[in-house]
Parts: sequence; structure tokens; C-alpha cells
Amino acid sequence: MVNYLVQEYLDISSKKYSKKTAAVCKDLSVTFGELVIASNQLANCLISYGLRRQDRVVFCLERSINSIFAIAGILKADSIYVPIDAKSPLKRLGKIITDCQPSFIICDSLTIKNILQVVSNIKITPKIIVMGANNDQLDIRTKGLIDQDLIERCDKSNLKYRNIDTDIAYILYTSGSTGDPKGVMISHLNIRNYIEWAIDCIGITEKDNILSTAPFHFDMSTFDIYCAMKAGAKLCITPESYLLFPSKLVKLIEAEKITVWKAISSLLMYLVKTKSIDRGRVENLKKIIFAGEILPTKYIVEWMKIYPDKIFYNGYGPTEATGISTYYKLERIPENIREPIPIGKPCLNTEVLLLKKDNSLAQQGEIGELCIKGSGLSKGYWNDSQKTAESFVTNPVTKIEGDLIYRTGDLAKLNSNGDFEFIGRKDHQIKHLGYRIELFEIENAILSINCVNDTAAILTTSLEYDLPELIAFIELKDGISKADVKVKLKKKLPHYMLPQRLIQMDNILRTDRGKIDRQALKKYYLKFLSNEHC
Repeated sequence: MVNYLVQEYLDISSKKYSKKTAAVCKDLSVTFGELVIASNQLANCLISYGLRRQDRVVFCLERSINSIFAIAGILKADSIYVPIDAKSPLKRLGKIITDCQPSFIICDSLTIKNILQVVSNIKITPKIIVMGANNDQLDIRTKGLIDQDLIERCDKSNLKYRNIDTDIAYILYTSGSTGDPKGVMISHLNIRNYIEWAIDCIGITEKDNILSTAPFHFDMSTFDIYCAMKAGAKLCITPESYLLFPSKLVKLIEAEKITVWKAISSLLMYLVKTKSIDRGRVENLKKIIFAGEILPTKYIVEWMKIYPDKIFYNGYGPTEATGISTYYKLERIPENIREPIPIGKPCLNTEVLLLKKDNSLAQQGEIGELCIKGSGLSKGYWNDSQKTAESFVTNPVTKIEGDLIYRTGDLAKLNSNGDFEFIGRKDHQIKHLGYRIELFEIENAILSINCVNDTAAILTTSLEYDLPELIAFIELKDGISKADVKVKLKKKLPHYMLPQRLIQMDNILRTDRGKIDRQALKKYYLKFLSNEHC
């Protein structure tokens, strides 16, 4: 019988590699055999307390092996997991919990306080499980909560699954254009389509050690979790604090003999900026996939010069398409640091359309909107049919009902090699002084200047004259001034693309997903102007 649910990856690997380490975090590790037993107990516990097929279960946990127990246990109970970030504002957490209407919330001793506070302010009352804690530590039995002792008393035996592959496996909440979180629904089929391509394309086996640096409420973690489960590889969960200290991260990569790492682009950039990588380090690391946002060419050049024997891939894909939709394997070091790194060709069983404004297909060299179709495509947004209908639309090329594409809002063009090149966001394409400008083009030019570490451009309104103003924020190394940057930039950009003001920052503001936070930069600029005119 064909296995078609993602928790069956774990069941199969546990039979092959029962005593092999499945996951490690800090000083704790778990074998595949132990992971199956613990997740079976959690699943049976959830079901015994009333969890039904396709009910939602929120988990809000410290970054640890408990998250893997939670994910596997929820899936084994035929249900949907919804990871949330304990550091998010309580108002946002309340919105997510209210929207997905979970039957259960799984937390731990570090996150329970916030969860209880959030639940007390909303109208629903999900059952609460506290992993890794018992009633003696928290007196939780008197509060009617389910503790670790109760979980461990439950049946260890395997469950008979009732889900089918089109059932939802998880919901990830991303920030919508209105500021309200929107829940992207991802099915078992979506995940399998992605992971089975990744295992084959990247070449992941039971001998690999996969580094997990992405938060579990971020879609990049899908690669980490399920590639390890499917291949029987070891998953190394990076403690959150290590991401703030590059030397610790590099030592962890060495200590755990990491071989595969899918990294947010800004983290790879950070390791170069802090001079944390060098020849002779991280020798076991063989394959690096960077994604999440554009990695400036100057930084991938540094990585490739230091590590000519490692394999680098550029991955592109929105949350709504599960993981990676297109990829590009770098076969050579780019000769020009202003040369964009292509996002490549579609993954297996994925089709990418490049549509112009009139919905006709863009030809080679023409810019169009990236639109995706295939088995990796999400069902849409949980509890929001209007937003789903706006983004998941009938393919305008075939006009066949049910032939859906996802409009990403990203702009790209097809180069002469048949690879897609990312241009920017539709909403980051601005009109200034009568010209249509891509903010990414300005940023790329600034980054090509030596001693510029990072940059971000925005178009905002001048408080003084109430006119549009093009601003660039820059991180500089020692030995260069803003005046130097201005002089060099005039040789790289036409006059209408030159920022009217350069603002130096210690660190460019980014979201927790590593993307440039342009809204936060606009607020920073308003504050900057207010202080300037005091």
C-alpha cells in the first residue's frame, strides 16, 4: 500500500533506524524509536480528551525537541497543527487562536503564562496541555490542565490513520497586507510533493545531519522537519540564543557534523559580515540552500570563494506553495557582484507562469508576475474565502475552471538560459519622478559598493515638503562615509534612481523571517525626522 501521509515518514524511518538519533537540541536527543513512542502517547492522549479528525491544535513551545513531539503527535491524531511564536504580541496570538478555533493548545512551563493570559481574553476555551511539566511543578491539575504525567500514561501503540492526502496537515499564519494574520493551509499532499522532490534533488540520505535554524512557525522549517523524517537523517535543532552569536552557531555546525543546511539568506549574510566563516571551518557541511529573501551576490561570492567544494542552491517559494517552487544550483562563482543570482527553474511537478498585466505570458526578457501551479499549492487561507479567491485564481491562459494558480505578487523575468530571475515585489515597484523603479535595483547598486554591509530602500513622504522622497538606509564598515557612498552611487545609477537621503544604521530592520521590514523602516524614518527637527 502506498504511504500518503507525512507522519508515515516517521513510522517507516523508525522501523529502519529505530536506535538512530532522530533529533537533538542542546544536551537532549531522541531516537526514531523513542520519537514514535512519545508521539503515539501524545496522539492517544489528545484523542482520549476529545480531539477529532482535522481539529486544530495550536502549539506554543520553547524551541526544543518538544516541538517535534508535538508535530508528530498532532498529525498521528489525524489533526492539524498550528505553530505560533511565543514572542508575538498577545493581541496577535489572540487573533490567531480566535481565528483557527483550536480544540487544544500545547505549551510548556516557559510559555504557559502567556497562553493563559491570551485564553482569558478570548471567547473560546481550548483544553491546554503542558509538555515537560507535572502538577508538582506547576500545580496545574487544580487548574484543569493536562500535564506530562498524563501524557506518559497513555497508550504507546500505533494509531490507525483516517486522514487522506488532501487533508490539512498544518496552518501557518503570515502577516497580511492589512496587518491581520492570515492562515495558510498546507495539506499532506503539498508537503509530500515538496519533500520528495527535495530528497531526490538535494540528495539527502540517512547519513546526513540537517541543521534547523528556522522557527517552527516559519515555512522554511518544513524542509528541515520532513526531510529528516523521510530520509532517516538527524535533525539538529539550533537553540534560539545561538542565532545571536555566530561563533556559537559555527561551533554547533562543527560539533554536530552538519552536512545539509537550508538557511534564511540574511543569516548567511550575517556570518560573512561578522567574519565567522573561514577555510578549515565547517568541513562536514556539504550542501547549503539559501532562501527566504534575496542573498546579495557579494555575500554568496564570499561563501563560494571560501568554500569552493560546497554545493550552493538558491531556493524560491512562497508559504502558499509550501516550500521551494524554483531552484538554482550555482555552478560557478559570479564574476560581477551586481549580477543577480537566478531563482532558476521550477521544481518537479511544479509549473511557473510569468504573466503580464494583460494576463498574457511574458516572453524572454519581459517582466511579469510569478504565478505558481501544481501539487505544492495551498488550499488557500483558513477561514477567509475572500482573500483565497483574490490570490488563488483560475489560470487565465487555459481558462479551465479548477485549474488554479497562485499569484505571488513577485516580479521576475526569464533569462536566455531559461532561468527565472527575481526582480522584486509588485508592491515594491515604485513610481518616482515619472519613472517606474524597482527598489531592489537601487539596493543591489548600493550593495555593490565596497564597505556597504546591508541596505534597504523605501519611498515615503517628506514631512517638510509633503512630497515623495526616496530614502536608502545603509550599514557601513569602517573606512567609508555616506558622502563616499553618494559619490560612488552616482556612477552606478541614473539621477532619478538616486536616493535623496542616505541614513546610516547599525542594523537594517528585518522581520523575524529575515525579510527587510519596510513598514518599520518608514516608522523609523518618521521618528528620525522628528528628532532632526527638534
